[in-house]
Amino acid sequence: MRTRRIIAIVLAFVSLPAVVLGLIDPLEGGIALLVGIALIGAVWALSRVAPPKLLWISLVATVALGAITLGLAMVSGPETEAGTVGNPVLDQPLVSLLWLWRAGIVVVLAGGIVYLVRLFRSLREPADAATERVP
Repeated sequence: MRTRRIIAIVLAFVSLPAVVLGLIDPLEGGIALLVGIALIGAVWALSRVAPPKLLWISLVATVALGAITLGLAMVSGPETEAGTVGNPVLDQPLVSLLWLWRAGIVVVLAGGIVYLVRLFRSLREPADAATERVP
């Protein structure tokens, strides 16, 4: 069981750069965030240490926020000559949503670090205690 936890810790370290790549924007960063989610799922399956609420709630909220941002960007209209979105009504909400997206990614990163600390602490516990612990 200790070997599985060590592998899970390595995967958790790999997932953190994927989450940081999510800072780009919801389109390219959303793909990196989905890779990070898959890696966190693999970490949980290997280690059986529950992710903290800070991590999974912020992940769900950030993915939903990214979907809303992408949806608004698709209906915003054609670009003008200056390369900006042509709909002035939707310009400000999109910029605001992009900054909220970035703030959500920072919270996800903080949750990932908390999860990593929780994984390191689980190495000292017996195998039965880690599977029975409820966050």
